Order: sequence, then structure tokens, then C-alpha cells
Amino acid sequence: MIEKITRREMLRRAGAAGGALAVGGMAPALAKDPRRPLLYGAGIIWGRWVNLPRDYDDRQMDLLKSLGGTVCSASFDWVDVERTPGKWDWSYADHTVDAAQKRKLKQIAFIGNTARWALPTGVSPNLTYRFPPRDNCESAFYNYCRTAAARYRGRVEMFQFWNEPNGCGWVKDGCANADQFALYTRWLKVAYAGLKAGNPHCIVAAGALDYNQGVKDGYKYIEGMYKNGAYGHFDTISIHPYGEPLHWEALSDTHRVMSENGDSHKGIWITEYGWSDSKGEGPAEKLREVLRRLSTPEFSYVKLANYLCVTDLPGKGEQYGLADRDLHPRPIAMAFREMATGAQV
Repeated sequence: MIEKITRREMLRRAGAAGGALAVGGMAPALAKDPRRPLLYGAGIIWGRWVNLPRDYDDRQMDLLKSLGGTVCSASFDWVDVERTPGKWDWSYADHTVDAAQKRKLKQIAFIGNTARWALPTGVSPNLTYRFPPRDNCESAFYNYCRTAAARYRGRVEMFQFWNEPNGCGWVKDGCANADQFALYTRWLKVAYAGLKAGNPHCIVAAGALDYNQGVKDGYKYIEGMYKNGAYGHFDTISIHPYGEPLHWEALSDTHRVMSENGDSHKGIWITEYGWSDSKGEGPAEKLREVLRRLSTPEFSYVKLANYLCVTDLPGKGEQYGLADRDLHPRPIAMAFREMATGAQV
């Protein structure tokens, strides 16, 4: 029986291992909006997550670039880069940044995944992706954020703090974190201060919220962030509006709450979207619909969209990838190229 692995399970496994981890058919594609070139991104499944060499990362970036992609992921997980207090290892992060720079791909860097030595007392070392540091490691966390931003200043300018803290990526069991915005906001402030100290010009995204079609009133988490002082401590809000084909209401509700709190000028990033079954023409049509609609004035406040992954998630199943594990493009990849370049394929 083929094992299927969810996005949340991928993150759990990566944390345990020390890594972050207009409807219609063939209507002509719109050329990419030159004012919003970052609508055409996709995440990288790092070679070390699937026991493949580093050149697998290069090959994924080559494929993404050939499809007209403009942005990909970067992972600066604390658990990886500072395994021992004060001893840094940026070798894998350097490799991923160098590879993206050679291909002129911008990157969104993940910040989080607590170093094991900084976890709260009693927390399993396999739960680095769920827990912020203990209180007496706040300065160490600040230093990690500052160091990452300073090291890659001028090369990596976009950062995302944590992943799905309103869902399965935060402290309460059972993914029951919709009310945990106060604790998240507290650490968001530290991350923002550290990142800006390292690079005052970087862009910091808050949230990366699980806002799929099954999440009701997800905007209330954002309201809670504002009530706990988040205003002024982020540059954009990112969400994961998974849906069929997208949870459009999540975008409009997020923008509404931001506008109500004086942040209407700040854009929204979609840092994850996609479909578990990405094979065949159905997902290709969904992607065309999503990118076509995002490029319209209705969603002018969406400044970045990042498809979940270039290749399938780790595990034995085939899920989400624009291409299979051998990097053979699927029809959805051809649809991506069509929308990103304006070329019929």
C-alpha cells in the first residue's frame, strides 16, 4: 500500500531529523505581471530530506527556472545552523543560497525550528518545529535571527517567521492552536527585531498561517495578533489558502483585517498552495485558474505566491510536486510555465 505523507507530517519528520523543513480550459495565458513578478514561485524539497546529493537541489532550481519561476524557498533552521551554542554551521544554507543566486532566483527564508539545546524543559527533541525557545534563550534566538539576516544581506531579503502556528506548528497538541496568538506574537517581536538588526531592509512575513478551506474564521488569529501588539513588527502576512482551487475568502478576510488595523498598504504572501494529487490535466487547470485570477487587480495586494513544491513531498507517495521525484515535469509544470512566461506550451 502506498504511504501518503501530509505536509504536516513532512514538517514533523524534518523537525525530528534536524531539518525544517477565469475558469476555463485552454484560454490564452496572461503574461506575467511585471509589477508582481513573485507570483511564480515554488518550494524546494532539499536533497538531504530525501537522501539525495546536493546537486538534486541544483536540478530542482534549474527546472523551476526553466518554467519561468522567480522565487524559491530557503531554510535557515536554527536546529541545523547552531547545534551547539555559539558554534555555527551554515554550509548547507550557503549551498542553497549560492545555487539560487547563480540562477537569479529570489528566496523566502524560513526562520524557526528551535535549536534542541534551547527548547523548554521537558519538550521532546523531536518537537523543535512546534516550540519557541525557553525564556532564558531569548537573547540566543535574537542572535540567531540577526546572524542569519546579516550573513545573507543583499542575497536573501525575504524571511518568514515560523510555519502554521495557528495549526499543527505550535505548542498545543492536536493542532489546536487557533487561540495561541499571544505567545506567537511575543516571539514574532523578537524575530523581527533580530532580523532587522541584521538587515534593516529585509522583509519579514508573519503568520504562514494554515488557512485552508476547512479553517473557519482564520482571520481571528490575525485579529488576536494585532490585539497583542503585532502592529509594527512585520512587513507582510503570509497564509496557506489551500482549497479547490484556492480559499479565496482567506485572502480577502486577511486583507480586510490588515486594513482595519492600518496595514492596508502591506501585501499578502501566499507561501504555500497546491493539490495533493498533482498528476494529470485537472491540477494543471486549477493552477491556471489560480494564477490567472491572482494576476488581476482584484488581488493586487497579493505580492507573492509560492506553489508548495517543485517535486513530491518526502515519503513513498506522489503528492503535490510540479514534477515527480526524477524531476520529470507533469502537466501542472507546463501550466506553470504557460502562466509564468505567457507562452503556450
